[in-house]
Formats: sequence, structure tokens, C-alpha cells
Amino acid sequence: MNFKPGLAGPMIENLSERIWSHDAFHTELAELQERTLRNRYIAEADHDIISEDVLTRLLQCAATLSASKSAPYREAAYRIVTAASELVGKELQGVPYVMLLALSRMGNFPALNYAKLRYEITEESLPIRELGESTLRREGNSVRFGDTISVLTDFQFGLWDKLNSFDTLGISAPTSAGKSYVLQAYARSQLAKGVAKNIVFLVPTRALINQVSEEVSVWIKQSLDEIELITTPVPKDANLPDRAVFVVTQERLQLLQSSHESLSFELMLVDEAQSIADGPRGVLLSSVIEHALDRNPKMQLLFAGPNLHEPGKLSQLFGRAPNSISTDEAAVVQNIIFVDCDKERPNAADLSFRIDDKRKPLGKIFCDQPLVDHRSKLVNVALRMGAGGQNLIYALGPAECEKIAFGLADTEEDMVYHDQYLMDLSTFIKEAVHPKYQLASNVLNNVGYHYGRLPSLVRKSIEEAFALGHLKYLVTTSTLLHGVNMPAQNLFLHQPQKGQGDPIPPQDFWNLAGRAGRLGKEFSGNIFLIDYAGWENDPMAGPKDREIVPAIEQHVVQKIDQLISYIDNPDIIPDRNKSDELENTFVKLVRDHFDGSLNRTLDRLGLDKSDPKRLALEDSIERSVDGISITRDVLSMSPTVSSHRQQSLYEWIDRSLKKKGPAYVIPKHPRDKGAYHSYLACIKRCHGAVLKYPKSDKSHSYYAQMCKRWMMGEPLPMMIDASFNFKLSQGANPNIANVIRTTLSEIENDLRFKYVRLFSCYNAVLEQVLRDNGMADLLPSIPSIPMYLELGACSSTMISFMGLGLSRYTAGKLQSLPRRSDMSQAEARNWIRRQDISALDLPTASVREISRMALNR
Repeated sequence: MNFKPGLAGPMIENLSERIWSHDAFHTELAELQERTLRNRYIAEADHDIISEDVLTRLLQCAATLSASKSAPYREAAYRIVTAASELVGKELQGVPYVMLLALSRMGNFPALNYAKLRYEITEESLPIRELGESTLRREGNSVRFGDTISVLTDFQFGLWDKLNSFDTLGISAPTSAGKSYVLQAYARSQLAKGVAKNIVFLVPTRALINQVSEEVSVWIKQSLDEIELITTPVPKDANLPDRAVFVVTQERLQLLQSSHESLSFELMLVDEAQSIADGPRGVLLSSVIEHALDRNPKMQLLFAGPNLHEPGKLSQLFGRAPNSISTDEAAVVQNIIFVDCDKERPNAADLSFRIDDKRKPLGKIFCDQPLVDHRSKLVNVALRMGAGGQNLIYALGPAECEKIAFGLADTEEDMVYHDQYLMDLSTFIKEAVHPKYQLASNVLNNVGYHYGRLPSLVRKSIEEAFALGHLKYLVTTSTLLHGVNMPAQNLFLHQPQKGQGDPIPPQDFWNLAGRAGRLGKEFSGNIFLIDYAGWENDPMAGPKDREIVPAIEQHVVQKIDQLISYIDNPDIIPDRNKSDELENTFVKLVRDHFDGSLNRTLDRLGLDKSDPKRLALEDSIERSVDGISITRDVLSMSPTVSSHRQQSLYEWIDRSLKKKGPAYVIPKHPRDKGAYHSYLACIKRCHGAVLKYPKSDKSHSYYAQMCKRWMMGEPLPMMIDASFNFKLSQGANPNIANVIRTTLSEIENDLRFKYVRLFSCYNAVLEQVLRDNGMADLLPSIPSIPMYLELGACSSTMISFMGLGLSRYTAGKLQSLPRRSDMSQAEARNWIRRQDISALDLPTASVREISRMALNR
């Protein structure tokens, strides 16, 4: 951490160490925190003011500790001044001024600005010496971004300095540290200076595409230069803009790189960089980064994420020197509060809080309903402890999300009056998802839920309603772990899991905990751990930061025997219920073999050239391509399907072409009347050759119609009703809530992932088959099915609206309005700018989305 003015030094550090070494200091700090939390949560707590002597000593200690460079000392100072201000700030008006001084010394200007608003005070009332110190501190952390001057925290200032010094940097900081603000400001400065023409933000989820693109859109609009925002794949026959900011997942970047050989970047920012360790998607992420570096070896590469151990090491995978900047100091601190349900009295629970890695009792609470199982504990503890605040409740999946939200919203009160904002939100949800979707009624009782399968505008509208305070309770799944910015005052956890029922690991626990506490709205957040002693693991006992091992390194180094066996066996049948772990790695290594870069890859992964296992791996890769028709270019266009399976598909398509002609093997455009039967045949071929489904499998008939409906832009309620009616026709007795969840899952996991992957492979192999049969002139007739599936649209104008960052829902509403159906993205933006959006026949949610994206300014 960088500390600007001259307070920090040996004398301050020695004094801080002496304070820290006294047991009495820790005892009195615990007493202050206990009194503050008891007054907040225990109904029968005595509200005596803490002893003046104790308070004075602690505040004096805080003034010293806040000038230290040690994160634990600074956190203690923060806890003292904020707790004291909450406890006696109104009675003893000098206490908030001590807080101002301490926060200034810590460089925590977001908290300082909140303190000034909350207590209606300014630094000008400080004594002249302290005022001068605070002023110098603020000036020392000030940076000009364009036409504005921003006052940064110490971490942010140090990050800004390093960004301008290194071509590669790994960044680790808690959620509330403000790293995204600095990274976006830096990207903006590089564009403004002309250092960069193209910049890419690589994010792991579509939810983050929406979040980041909205933020980027605002400052792009403020720029005097013509800069495009690209969030979707762009067809190969369309021109890319001269200058652009791309906000995409690794899958979308792969499609862009395959379609546009000249696309290169001067700056790449990899957000949530820990996802490079996540199996097949992690391999694809490393592949697209490497591809970008091959196109521009001078590209600046930045990795960012929470709780990463030595994040700069990630650059070594790409032949770059490691450089890191890290902090575990958040601008908002968290209180860990244990809620232990009383086995003898089902309605009661004992509270305690964590300090110095120990528990300190607070007292007993009572709920109006028994705490008997997982759902009742989360619902009733959240209602009891979260009243008056904003609350996040962590659920284990979409179905549980809905059940917990229903319990929170299940009130016996007569809701005579509803917030008009929430009434509009409820109406929108019914139109965007389904009239019988439970979320539409939940929001009327100030309760929402949030999971990855929700349509993007519904998800964003829920986030916005929560951020504005209209929703008091939000039940959410692991979307919170993937960088979605939804902090709250309180977070409730009971037996949290990640993945397939695995207990949450320590690093993800602390990442979740970082969502408690809203920067600029309170000084601290609260994490309520229900029956923690009964959890399957003890996540607080593990390290907060994680060692990131890229997935390709895991596969090639740690699982090399398994990888060799996988490569040598072309007839492996993949597991239908999960991703094939080693397939992407196999494809990458084969492509490296074709490129002559396999040695470079294996060297960077640390395999010695004389290692027998490395030699065996190289032999396996060479044997795997002996005699196959699949070329390096085909593999590049479809990097998620092994060359074995691509060869099988090649032979299948080749036979069909020679037997039935090109019209049979080339997929139809979704608007073509023969589209359904065309997709039926294509999907069946992919099921057999790539996924190795048995011939008895009939799922291609269901997904062929799903794919067509989705690509045609059919509204979600119609798709849900079609799925419901299909199940009825099959003799089932469907439940509408389950059909809605299932349909959302099929769209997200099947159409927008599995079938994008399969049609990408199909089209790539088809192109090779046509070339090999002297029919290259037919290549332009192959429609961009993977892109249409990814977006849920096939109209040029609708795709252009989505390319601006708008949701499928809003783009679908807009596409019916213009005269032209073939607008480019630039033309779509200009069309929006010419309109009075508020006068158009658009839902309120769509109008707000266009405004957030700054498209109508």
C-alpha cells in the first residue's frame, strides 16, 4: 500500500505495535463492538453508554492505528471510529470528527464522504493542523480522469500508478475495493490518448456483459471520438469499426476472432480472472488470450479478481513477466455474526460475533416461527434480523431461490397500497417471462430473487430495484460469486454450497462475505452464519486467497496420464450430464501442433523437454491427426470439439452431401420454411457424431423446434407455453413453475451453450467438406446459426440493437418500429438518437435500459 503524507514511519509503526500487543486494547475493542451490536440486535439490551475512559483510549488508539501501513491495525481503527460514532456520535459530537481524521489517514475517502453526509460535518471544523493533514492526504490521492478529478483510496492510487508502468499486471482486491472503477478509467484514458484503438473486457458471464457494458456505454457516450461498443459476435461479412470497446465472454471472443482475422487489441482486461482455472471454459479463456497475443504481441494484458494469491503469475502462461498488486483491505468491513438455533426452544436462537478468531456472546433472539429446517431458518432469521435493512439470502439453486422468496413474501398483511415502481416491475416481469411467474407477485411484497437463467433485462431490473431500495430481500444463487455487483447491508448463509453439492470453499466464502456492506451507504456489513457448527466444512479456517492454477496446466501437468489416454481413445462416449473435462485441452494442443507452437506451450507449462511423459504426449497428439481431414482452420473455428469427433462429423456430412446434395447439408436460415426439418437433420448428425447419443435418442425433434423459435426472436412467454403444451401432448402433467424454470434452463444451458457449440462445429466442418468437394462457392450461403442461437435473434436490425448492449427483450420491442430491417449497429444507434424514446410504445423497463446505456443522449 502507498501512503502519501509523512505520518506513517517507524515511530507510528512502533507505537501501533505497542498498542496491538496490549491485551487490554483487544478487550476494550471487543467491548465496544459488543455494545454496538447488542444495541442494534438484542431487544432487551441495556443501552448504557460505554465508559468515557474506555472510549477515549480507544479513539486515541484509532488515531494512531489509522496512520499505520498494517491492514489489521487500520481495520481495527476503522472499527473503533465507526462503532463509536454509531453508538455515541449524536451525544458526543467530537467522535465523528475523530472518525473523519482516521478515515482520511487511511485514505478511505468513500467512507469519509459517507460520514460527512451522515453526520452533517466537514473537515473544515477540524483543528488547523489536522485540517492541513487531511487536505494534503486528499490532494495526494487525487487523479484527473478526463475533465474530472477523482480522489482515490490508497489501493486505487497504487493501482493507477502500476497500470501506467507495466505491460502485464495481476490485480487482487475485495469486491468493494474499487478496482473496476480504476480499470475502466485507465481504459478510457488509453483510448483518449490514442494509445489503444481496440480494447476488450473479457468477463465470464452474460450478466457481467450487461453490467460492464452499461458502465462503459456511459463514458463512451461522453467521448468526443467515435467509439463503438461491441457486446455480441459480428458476422464475418460485416465490417468492424475502426475504434471499439468489446465487452464479451470467451465464447463470444472466440467467435469474433474466428470471423475476423484482422481483429487485434491494444489492451485486454480479464475480469474475474480466477475463471481461467474453471475446466473447459478456463482452457478456452487461455486460448483466446493467447490468440490475441499472437495477433498483437505488444498488447497490454491485465488480470483482475478477488482473493487471488500472486495474480501476476497468470501472465507466465503467456510468456510474460509476473507483476502483481494486491490488497485484502476493503472500504467496508464485515461483522461475522453467528446464529445458533436453540434446540430446546424452536423459536429462539443465540447470537454471538467473531473477534480475534473467537466468539463473543451477544444474547438471545426470538422469531415468530420455529427454526426447524434449512428453509425456515433462512426465511425467519432474515425476517427477524434484516427488518429495516436490505438483505441478501444465499440459496442453493433456482428452485430453492423461489421457495425461500415465497416464504419471505408470504405475509398476512393486507397489501392495500403498492409502490408504483414495483407494480410496474411486476407487470413487466409477467410480459417478459410469463403471466404466472412467481417473481411477479414476490416483488409486490418487496422480495425478489436472482439467478443466472433469468432473462438479462429481468435480472437487471431486479438488481436496479434492489439498488434503489424498492426490494428489501433478494434471494440469490452463486451468481454473487461471479462479480455481479449487488452489495447489501446483510447476508444470510446456512450450509452454503457451490457446484454439485460441494461445501463452499474458503475463498468463495470470503468472496461472498464481501457482498455485505454497501459502499457509501453504511460503514459495515453483516454476515449471519446460521448454525455454523453444523456446516459440513469450516470455510473461515481456510485461506482467504486462492492459488490460481490455469485449467490447461491442471490437465497437461497434473493429469497428463489421463490426457494421453483420452487422446489415444477416439471412441470415448462423453458424459451427457456434464462437460467433457479434457476435450478443449486436446483441441488446443492439436492446433498448437499444426501451428508449430506445441513446444512453446509445453515449455510454458513447465514440462521438461526430456520428460518421458511429455514425449508420450507429443506422440499421442501426432498420432491423433494422422490421416484426418480436419484442418487447423477448422479446429480454430470450433475449439471445443475434439478432432476425433470433428472427423466423425466430417465423414457423416461428406456422405450426406454425396448422397443428397448441398441443399440437404447446408442449414436453412431460421426464416426459411424448411428450417425445422433442416435443424432436425443437423442436430441429429451432431448428436450422433459429436455427443455420441444412441440412435434411439429422439431429443433432436424437441430441440430443433426450440432452436427455431429462439432464433426467430419469439417472446419467452410463447416459448414457455409451447413447452408446457408439448409436455401435455406427451401425456405429462406439467407444473407451470417447473416448466418456466426448465425452459429458462434449456435456453441458457442448451440453446445458448450446447447448441451454439454444436452448430459452430457443424458449420466449420461443413465449410471444409464443401471445399474438399469443389463447392467453395456455396460457403456464403451458410447462415450464422451459432450467432443467432447465442443472441436469440436472426434479424439484422434486432442483432444490431443487441450489439449496442441492449437485452433481447428490448431489441425485440425495438425491431418492429424502424422501417428498415437491415440496419448496421451504427445505424441502429443513430436511429435511437433520433427518437423521443419516452414517446414510443415501449415498456418502462426498456426505456430505463436505453437511458442506462446512454444511447438516447
